[in-house]
Amino acid sequence: MVYTIRRSSREDWREFRTLRLAALSDPVAPVAFFEPYEEALQLTRVEWERRAAGRGTVVFAGELDGGAWAGMVGVCREERWAQVVGVYLLPEHRGTGLAARLMGAAIDWAGGREVRLRVHEANARAARFYTSLGFRPTGVRDSDPDDLSFGAYEMVLRPGPG
Repeated sequence: MVYTIRRSSREDWREFRTLRLAALSDPVAPVAFFEPYEEALQLTRVEWERRAAGRGTVVFAGELDGGAWAGMVGVCREERWAQVVGVYLLPEHRGTGLAARLMGAAIDWAGGREVRLRVHEANARAARFYTSLGFRPTGVRDSDPDDLSFGAYEMVLRPGPG
């Protein structure tokens, strides 16, 4: 597969919405996303445009020839660190290297800052992937608001010397 990795814009709202709804309806969604599918369905076009435009969070899309999105990752920068959110690939694009390319774009955009993310403790596949990129657990843990017997933990990628 040939993917184009690029920042999304307001005009990408339809592709963003389609992929986000696919993410929220995926069987792994309960351990990957805290936004319920039913709530996302109620969002207005203006809200989808705002999200696609990256106000607060920049979205990188893995786009196929023809414009359909195969995957995405969001990242927001703070003064000293960046937070990765909303990582998702359609099932048929997993294992193709797209996730690593999207994360690479997010890490590059972080501009040498420490990069943080949270992974649900029941999402072992995601944890292995992030570990393969150099992320390490920080020891910070959050509870899942929908199921207090599960939680998410923070992982960090610290910039190398230089």
